[in-house]
Amino acid sequence: MFALTLKKRGGSIVNINPYLWAKKTEKNGRFLWLPLSQHLEDTYRVSERLWELWLNKGQRKLVIDSLSSPTEERAKQLVQFLAAVHDMAKATPAFQIKKGFANSADLDIQLLERLERSGFNGITKLKLPSPNKSPHALAGETLLSWYGVNEDVHSIISGHHGKPVDRKKEYEQQSSYLENYFQEESSNSPIYQKWQKVQYEIFQWALQSSGFAHISDLPNITQPGQVILSGLLIMSDWIASNEEFFPLLTIDELETEDQEVRFANGWKKWFKSLPWEEKLYSEPEELYTKRFGFSTPRDVQKKLTNIIEETEEPGIFILEAPMGIGKTEASLVGVEQLAAKTGRNGLFFGLPTQATSNGIFPRVNSWLTSIKDEVGENLPIRLAHGKAALNKEFSSLARNVDIDGEANGSVFVNEWFSGRKTSALDDFVVGTVDQFLLLALKQKHLALRHLGFSKKVVIIDEVHAYDAHMGQYLMRAVQWMGAYGVPVLILSATLPAKSRKRLIKSYLRGKKDRVQKSQLETDFFQTDAYPLITYTDGKEVKQLQDFEKDKTKQVKICRYDEDDLEQLLNTLTQSDGVIGIIVNTVRRAQVLARRCVEKYGSERVELLHSNFIATDRMKKENELLEMIGKGAARPKQKIIIGTQVMEQSLDIDFDVLISDLAPIDLLIQRVGRLHRHDIQRPRSFTKATLYILGTNQEFEFEDGAEFIYGGYLLTRTQHYLPDTLVLPDQISTLVQKVYGENDIEISAKLEKKYTEMKKKHEENLQNKKDKADTYKLDGPARKSSRRKNTLIGWLDFSAKDKKEEHASAQVRDSQDTLEVIALKKIGDGYGTFDEAHDLSNKIDDFNTAKEIAKHTLRLPYALSYPSIIDSTIEILERENKKYLSEWQNQSWLKGSLGIVFNENNEYYLNGYILHYDSKFGLVYEKEEKNGEI
Repeated sequence: MFALTLKKRGGSIVNINPYLWAKKTEKNGRFLWLPLSQHLEDTYRVSERLWELWLNKGQRKLVIDSLSSPTEERAKQLVQFLAAVHDMAKATPAFQIKKGFANSADLDIQLLERLERSGFNGITKLKLPSPNKSPHALAGETLLSWYGVNEDVHSIISGHHGKPVDRKKEYEQQSSYLENYFQEESSNSPIYQKWQKVQYEIFQWALQSSGFAHISDLPNITQPGQVILSGLLIMSDWIASNEEFFPLLTIDELETEDQEVRFANGWKKWFKSLPWEEKLYSEPEELYTKRFGFSTPRDVQKKLTNIIEETEEPGIFILEAPMGIGKTEASLVGVEQLAAKTGRNGLFFGLPTQATSNGIFPRVNSWLTSIKDEVGENLPIRLAHGKAALNKEFSSLARNVDIDGEANGSVFVNEWFSGRKTSALDDFVVGTVDQFLLLALKQKHLALRHLGFSKKVVIIDEVHAYDAHMGQYLMRAVQWMGAYGVPVLILSATLPAKSRKRLIKSYLRGKKDRVQKSQLETDFFQTDAYPLITYTDGKEVKQLQDFEKDKTKQVKICRYDEDDLEQLLNTLTQSDGVIGIIVNTVRRAQVLARRCVEKYGSERVELLHSNFIATDRMKKENELLEMIGKGAARPKQKIIIGTQVMEQSLDIDFDVLISDLAPIDLLIQRVGRLHRHDIQRPRSFTKATLYILGTNQEFEFEDGAEFIYGGYLLTRTQHYLPDTLVLPDQISTLVQKVYGENDIEISAKLEKKYTEMKKKHEENLQNKKDKADTYKLDGPARKSSRRKNTLIGWLDFSAKDKKEEHASAQVRDSQDTLEVIALKKIGDGYGTFDEAHDLSNKIDDFNTAKEIAKHTLRLPYALSYPSIIDSTIEILERENKKYLSEWQNQSWLKGSLGIVFNENNEYYLNGYILHYDSKFGLVYEKEEKNGEI
């Protein structure tokens, strides 16, 4: 089989035993297998084609530049060599005697008997003492090390199943398990020599067929280059291992009749679109008209576009500008410019929440459709978060388009990239920022995620919404983007100066050359100019502060005591208008909403927070957009109460706003929903006014606010909060003051309390940093680094390979909360809250199961804090096994936990009574021992 390939490639023919197996299974009573030689051939060919057609110019340049002999020919040869040699250790007795998981013993016996007849004497009766001590990925690395291959190359082989070895001694100690490699320990034994010969022949074939005359021709590779090559090898292996693309043979077939036909068929089934190649526009400002229909771009948009146009070696761009200025459109135009400049052909657009991701998805899809109409090629897009499959627009896109078929020229979804570990490989991805932060979390198959992001331009939006823990992962992920030369666009309403500096510093540190300290200690990091663009061009840090003066909005600030809230609402409700109230906790929002409903009636009051069933929350958000969104027919009178979910994701507009005290940047976000649109206001609310609840001169803040944000930031916010807020002029100034190091004037009697709050704030930040450091990836090793410049130990102390939501929780520092599917008892069965139909007898129906899967609900923290979460899960699993066992047979519901509320909308769980109300959401109370509340 290798002979067929080698004749065409000019290498010498080697005779590898055709009976060594790589894969085996039994289907419908048929024995199927794949010779090792065939799998290596398939992987070799896939890797070659991925290099030529899937990797973009920027990625190929990255790999080339990472080599000690940086030529495209050498880089491609190395890719092919790694693919050809990756499974060579399946040619060992430890692997060949493995029993199959999906076949009868008869298939195992047949394959071993073949080997026995071909000269591997004793293999059918072989019992090794410790076969599991030499898994084939480790064994492959070991064999290469014995041949004299350098660590930077052989560590890639050990990681092709997701995780390189943690320590050098892991492969050095393999000499204690020679029987696993050669069947016997004595090198004089004929069987020892036979195994040794077979293994070395594979190695020689891999070298020669890839164009290397000798081991010494293999180049040295920097660590970032190793990561990308590791990801490419894993991807090649996974595609070549997919039986739909490259089918197994029947037990009687020893080889494929036509290698060219086999590969052509397999590749066509996988490869759905040619990569997007963006061209440089002589007048990039024209893109605003082409893509979005703008007659002319705004000043901020125009200047970002011009800056990108002028950079010679673009890196990271931080755009700080007011809400509603068009940052999204400016960044998408920037993607086209940066893709052309750096040879990238994809986009990742990351946002803080699923709601914001869903909100931006149609805009990115529309932009991509405009590009598709221009280039006439299929362009694949993906929405990447836990509930992406339930998004209507994403679900409606075409699937698996054939590039040679009639549907050519569409925006579509390639299903191969739908897996949790492959979604980052798709070309255009919109998702929660977790997808980006996970680049910095030690986890199996991390190289695949790095490979996917190395082909894109990255946009991270609403960076002001990320806390200190997420910031640790954000900075490290940005550092790796610097190592790969990936352009990054950071969008924010505003950033503290130290965050701005850390982002620039992280990106530059990722580049292979050290950056002068003086570059990072310039005064302009401390500026409170606004809007502001800070960016890198090569190693240079640059900044633009000169923007046209935009229209300002003046917001009157009134501080109110909690006790006066009722009187305030009585006054405000005397007039027509939409009153917004944003508070800091769900329970506080629910209590306030009940009071308002009692006084003003249910029709006049709306409530939005995170403790609604997902379908209800989405419905409420859409109703709010139709009610007080842009261009909406506004109601005469409304009181709309919500939590932080209204800060960032909804384009809604209040006539007047009441808010709990929160850190200044979040208050500014909330104010962004006040007089947001240019419309005629009710007479009483022509001047924008923000009423602040919870300020306190004794620093005695509301419990929920202090628990979430800490007294230190609340104290500094109330200290600097002006009587009149001028937007956007004061945005940066206030943020720099609140988050700066300057002391504030306080009375002597409060100095001790303020000092204690500051100490607690700093300890909290340090705790978040320490927690993040546990599983945070190290930065890329430099050539001059004393650290070993290989993948050995790269994923040491990895986080367990849990579901994506668990990994996301790790990078978000969110308290573990359980998500369930919430249903209601209907007759003897169950259904959804919004449809009074029994669905329990329709679970086998695909669409019914999908509909049920949409109704997710987060349980309160009271049921999921560390000392109770295990017992909660145990109870739920027991109940589900008893009443919802059929869910495990349906793909949409498998692995999910459900709860079925009774006719009174109640559910008893682990000492708590949960009650669901479509108006107020989920409420809970502790059940006393006598069963009373």
